[in-house]
Amino acid sequence: MAQGAGENIAGILGTTNWHWSLTDPASAAFVQSFGNEYGFPPSQAAHTCYCQTLLYANAVEMAGTFYPPEVIRALEDFEFDGLGNGPTLYRGGDHQCFKNVLVVRGKENPANQFDLLEVVREVPREVVTYPVDMFPGELGPYEV
Repeated sequence: MAQGAGENIAGILGTTNWHWSLTDPASAAFVQSFGNEYGFPPSQAAHTCYCQTLLYANAVEMAGTFYPPEVIRALEDFEFDGLGNGPTLYRGGDHQCFKNVLVVRGKENPANQFDLLEVVREVPREVVTYPVDMFPGELGPYEV
């Protein structure tokens, strides 16, 4: 989206779950690997696809089956770390995902077409986590 906004992104604040400029070991390894393959840094969407594939494979392994209700149960209240900016929780009560949130600002003078955002703050997961009953509803039965 930032690329599509062009120079209009300058100074605009937003949030993201991950950014290629993070320097933790997992992010650095993913950025390097992706960059070697495609010649540019990964987007948040690319990172999300990568992470979700790993998480699904891990959930299937934990569940010992591909049967969806068991895979769902394996992910409920599953907490992990090592894929970017801090620990992540898939909350069982409402299936929401919580992790640290990055506040980003559009750069005034980007160095290139991928250097559009700067991370200005990392908001801890505890600050953005809301009560499970804040948005009431039923998840539905565990059946295919």
